Amino acid sequence: MEDLLLEIDNIDYKATANNVKNFLENKLPCILRLANSSPASLASPVISDMPVNRGGGNHSEEKMVKYVAARAIIDGVSRAIAHCSQTSSHILKARYVQGLQNWQVIDTMYCERATYYKLRDKACNEFADCLELQQGCPDLHVYKN
Repeated sequence: MEDLLLEIDNIDYKATANNVKNFLENKLPCILRLANSSPASLASPVISDMPVNRGGGNHSEEKMVKYVAARAIIDGVSRAIAHCSQTSSHILKARYVQGLQNWQVIDTMYCERATYYKLRDKACNEFADCLELQQGCPDLHVYKN
């Protein structure tokens, strides 16, 4: 219990918000592309009597592991957004799922720019809290030294 409280006290909320934005803007699109690849498209091993050097390793297995990991992260992201507060969930969905620009999200919320940016950072921190508990998902928190 005390360890958890100490860990919470050591979170750098501004850096965590930036880390979440980087994840959602830059890493998640790549993960989505990996997960939308059909596992059926993975090549089956070719049986032949001719010797072939494939550089060692099972490439089909590696692709399947990447696919499964990507699906787990996408499922975790979806659950994390759903577990955020209503305002945070709205911001995250509008900005990172629907792809709206910040000014467009501000228009949907009828709030001042400064208020929106505070709420967006709060949403990013809520998202990091919720994502951390999802199986197979990264911890996006940044901790103070």
